Amino acid sequence: SGEFMIKNQFIEECPKQMKSAFFILSSWLAYLFGEYELASLAISNRIGLEKSTHKKSGWSGITLCYDCLIYLAFSIRTRENGLTSEISDMIEMVKKLVDCAPCNNHHRLLLIEAEVAHLKREYDAAVEKYDLAIAGAKVYGFIHEQAVSNERAGDFFLAHGNIKRATSHYGHAIDLYHRWGAQAK
Repeated sequence: SGEFMIKNQFIEECPKQMKSAFFILSSWLAYLFGEYELASLAISNRIGLEKSTHKKSGWSGITLCYDCLIYLAFSIRTRENGLTSEISDMIEMVKKLVDCAPCNNHHRLLLIEAEVAHLKREYDAAVEKYDLAIAGAKVYGFIHEQAVSNERAGDFFLAHGNIKRATSHYGHAIDLYHRWGAQAK
C-alpha cells in the first residue's frame, strides 16, 4: 500500500536525493488513488527533507502543481472552506510557471482553478474550468492529466448530485487511464 511505502524502513536507508524523489512519486501515486491524507504526508516528509538538506527537487514545477492539487483535493474532501495563504502562494507560483511554459502548465492551472472554485462552491466557474482543463490537457497530449481532470470533474458532479455527468467523466477518465497504459485504477 502507499502507506507502507511512505513509512517503510527502505526509505530511511536511501540517499537523501533519492528520498526526495521517492516522496514526490509517492505523493503523486497517493493522489491518483484518492489517498489525499497520505499524499499530504508524503509532501510534508519531502518538505522536511528539503529543509534539512537545504536543497529542493529538480522537479519543482510539476511538483508545485501536484502539491497544490493534493492540498486542494484534501480540503475539498474534508470540507475545509478556506484557502490557506500557503495554497494561495502556490497558485501564484503556478501562474508564473504558465508564463514560462504555457504548453506544460496552463491546463494544470485550469484544474487548480476548477478545484478552487469547487472548494468555494462556485458551481458555474468550476464546471467551466474543469472543461477547459480537460480540453487543454488534450490539446498538448497530456493523456494522464486529461484523465485526472475528468476524474476530478466526475467527483465534482457526483458531489453535486449530477450522476449522469459524473458517470460520463468517470468513463472518460477510465478510457484515458487505459490509453495512458494504466492497468488498473
